[in-house]
Amino acid sequence: MPLTSRVVLFGFDGLRPDRVTETTMPHLARFMAGGTVFANARSVFPSETRVAIPSLTTGCRPGTHGLVANSLYDAAAAPGRVLNTKNAADIEALVAAHGRLLAVPSLGARLAAAGKALDVVWTGTVGAGRAFFPEACALDAFRWHPEEAVGPARGLEARFGAAPPATTPNTPRVRHAARLFVEHVLAERPAEVAAFWSSEPDVTYHYRGVGSAEAEAAMRAVDAAFADVLRWRETQPDRDGIVVIALSDHGHVTGEAHVDLRALLRDGGFAAGRDFGTGTEIALGGGGAPGLWLRDSAHAPRLAAWLNAQPWSGLVLAREDSVPGTIPLAALGARHARSPDLAVTFAGSSAPDVRGVPGRGLIDTGDVPVGGGMHGGLHQRELATVLAMAGGPILPGAVMRSAADLTDVAPSILALLGMPAEGMDGRALAQAWGQAPDADPVREVLQPMPGRPGLALFRTVDGCRPDGMTHHRHAAAPP
Repeated sequence: MPLTSRVVLFGFDGLRPDRVTETTMPHLARFMAGGTVFANARSVFPSETRVAIPSLTTGCRPGTHGLVANSLYDAAAAPGRVLNTKNAADIEALVAAHGRLLAVPSLGARLAAAGKALDVVWTGTVGAGRAFFPEACALDAFRWHPEEAVGPARGLEARFGAAPPATTPNTPRVRHAARLFVEHVLAERPAEVAAFWSSEPDVTYHYRGVGSAEAEAAMRAVDAAFADVLRWRETQPDRDGIVVIALSDHGHVTGEAHVDLRALLRDGGFAAGRDFGTGTEIALGGGGAPGLWLRDSAHAPRLAAWLNAQPWSGLVLAREDSVPGTIPLAALGARHARSPDLAVTFAGSSAPDVRGVPGRGLIDTGDVPVGGGMHGGLHQRELATVLAMAGGPILPGAVMRSAADLTDVAPSILALLGMPAEGMDGRALAQAWGQAPDADPVREVLQPMPGRPGLALFRTVDGCRPDGMTHHRHAAAPP
């Protein structure tokens, strides 16, 4: 039986849970205190938005849904280059090559098959919005983005005006979208699930820094948008039956120095580039855990050994289980046919940055300045996410210690609506409504290589669910 008739999902891209305070985000802080919070909520690996979002909406890990990195290589879609999934054209190349974007249905498709609806308002990249509900066009469903509207979302500029251009901070665009979400989607449409995604504070974390005054202003602005959603709920006759879920998709660390991975690989004798051009043997992704696709995978052990010897490297992960000195991607649910041969994380530490914000690392992304935020890897601050629920059957004032991650969100929504979740890797977080016990997660240590005691992956194990964090040795960028 359904436990609620309506769920509202509000996403804060990149929000670190330790940054949520009564000063920075008073409405979210009070919401979390009054509902159920999952204190050990985590992202997936790599902790990138366009990997995390399909994990959230499908209830499956990257190795199941197949969107394994923000930048990925797929020989069928683009044999000569790495695709950037924020771009509509590269998303379309994947769909053209494989007939669909994700290997499994999204939450929106599952709801539609049961005669229910998902409405989406998105302010992140076009690619991430498509990854949240890739079937929206075919289903003529509501998916709105400032640069792309499908289904009944078309034509709303006549009422709400044109969306502001993307800026840093991106709060004008977020405020515009939030008004559309509250006044039209929530107030006038009957969808069982309504989802809003704020591109902040991720944008400002990246380009101004996690602890910057601009980032705190962006957090206050998106908190005000969240408050509008909560005020709308309080005016509804069925308010006691409406469940609100607030979450983020990943966290951030402060980038303390740049690493030019392509140049370092070339200096080490490896012909690397951003595509498989003439003479290139390794195609590189980017971000906080760059993927390395090898023209000849037999060279993976030699490359892994070299990476493990570098002072700037953290854990090295591999698609194949047999590569010495690596953690198998399968251990984190991230192995797929299009996964990189190797993925490297960067050395970092839990030490505070110049603003006193804990969590530092290295950056291999040229447009993010030193001092800006970065994510993608396995640092505790990159993996920790906000996950809180309130309303309807949700327990008030509860803090759950159980392991939880993004793949649990869609099964939880389906359970609240009385629907099955077969085929999902995640499971319903029934602790939130008192139908499952809470328990501290068990942790095991996976040691990638003897002699590197500072590099250990702490994996949360709860029903064989890979999840967790790493503590990397600290290293400065190479000269």
